[in-house]
Amino acid sequence: MAGYRQDLFRIDVLGPLRLTSADGVDCTPKGAKNQALIAMLALSPGMERQRRWLEDKLWSTFGPEQASANLRQALSKLRTALGDDADLLQASRARVGLDRARIRVDLHEEVVPADDRTELLEGMDVRDAEFEDWLRQERAQLDAMVARAAPKPVRGILITCRTEDTAPGRDRMSVDVLSNQIGENIAEHVRAWRQVDPDDIGAPDAPMSDVVIHSQLTEDGNGHMLFLKAVHQPSARILYSKLQRIDQLESILNFETDIARTVFEAADQIVGKLPHVLDKDRPETRATALSRLGLYRMFSFDQDALREAYGLMDQAFRHDENGLYLAWSSLIRLTQMMEMAEADKAALQEEAVALYYRAMELDADNGLVQAIVSKVRSTAFGDTAGVMDLARTAVERNPSGAFALKALSEAYLGAGDLEKAFETSAKAVSVARSSPFKHWWDTGHCYVALACNRNDEAIVAAEAATRAAPLSRPAQRSLLALYAAQGETEKARKVASKMAKIEPGFSVDKMVNDPEYPVRTLRNKGLLTPLRALL
Repeated sequence: MAGYRQDLFRIDVLGPLRLTSADGVDCTPKGAKNQALIAMLALSPGMERQRRWLEDKLWSTFGPEQASANLRQALSKLRTALGDDADLLQASRARVGLDRARIRVDLHEEVVPADDRTELLEGMDVRDAEFEDWLRQERAQLDAMVARAAPKPVRGILITCRTEDTAPGRDRMSVDVLSNQIGENIAEHVRAWRQVDPDDIGAPDAPMSDVVIHSQLTEDGNGHMLFLKAVHQPSARILYSKLQRIDQLESILNFETDIARTVFEAADQIVGKLPHVLDKDRPETRATALSRLGLYRMFSFDQDALREAYGLMDQAFRHDENGLYLAWSSLIRLTQMMEMAEADKAALQEEAVALYYRAMELDADNGLVQAIVSKVRSTAFGDTAGVMDLARTAVERNPSGAFALKALSEAYLGAGDLEKAFETSAKAVSVARSSPFKHWWDTGHCYVALACNRNDEAIVAAEAATRAAPLSRPAQRSLLALYAAQGETEKARKVASKMAKIEPGFSVDKMVNDPEYPVRTLRNKGLLTPLRALL
């Protein structure tokens, strides 16, 4: 389930109405009309209504003066029931509302109820025709939402890799390998099947592919020109295209950095556009859209955004039980633990481990799942051999995977092979250069450079991360310590000022003296000591 804030007043409308304070006290008011009043406010746009609208729904058979008096009396009883939270109820001469910034409503948090038999405002009997009509409409909307979100068969995205005939013999094989590797990358991020080109096997009745990856290779002097184009076949929309010079065909078969970058870039852009072209009712469409949004939230490292990211991955898994979404959820929990985003770190680690075990049970042959689990396992257990095995397998399955390369770099680091760690991390950064989350690789490379005592390269990586994502706290922390260590006090002060704006409760004193603050690498390298000059 999503990690929503626990310091909010809760209103449950799925099932019987229940009001619960942030301290867990039941504040549900007595009386059907008092309950109906707060339920209508909770379910209204902006959690507010005109007084006259509320009077019409609850006292439709009364005259205006009596209805107004009844509403005032009901509001008084509600304030009494709310006790210390009475100020949640806000009323003016014309409108009545709730302080929505301090309230959670279960229906707003859930895409659909966990149990489709759950009734909205179960047992509520107001005996006013206008209210009953409103309640029927609200329940009908919920029923329609449940019907739309009912599980549908997940057939997966169909991908065809098509090589033009201008590439003979070994050239054609190289291009086949390249385009199939793009398909493999896509299949790591979304449930997908690669199918043989129906034209190659004389199967005109084969199902239409969702995505066709066209590749063409032609000789150009001493090298070749490669043209790639990915098309959403049903709509003929181009999802990706690129023209690239290849000096040596061996670079394709060896997945050298420029080739790996193209493969990763193509797959990333195609996956990002799939929710815009696929049928909106397909589970793959919804799951891909939700998980993609979840990644944007996760890689912000913001406390509330991490909670939202977890909820989005949870919703994605409900649409498509793909182990990848559990692996991402595991990484989110790990990030929350590292960023001190929640109080109970032990519970976060326990959940992260449980999630990655289940992810591996569902999709053990997914290279991206293996890479993510390698990362989580490294932090949770420091299991050098197990982490290395997972990371190597991930790279073998997908040598162009930036996530796999990052996992392998960290595995080398754990094993003490600093040179390979730095080289592999640098390649991962280069491969992920076009990713909207490139700051994640830059920040990781900063940490690897620090571990290798290459502080100049660490600064370059941290600066790149902050350019790509100015609100990224991990990169800003590293930059703050590195500037101070280099004697660039003015730059360090500017970063400290920035941190105070983007991280609630931040102070240089906390960073230096709080042993729980998430700067383990900086502390181990003695890079926090120069920060004392800023105290």
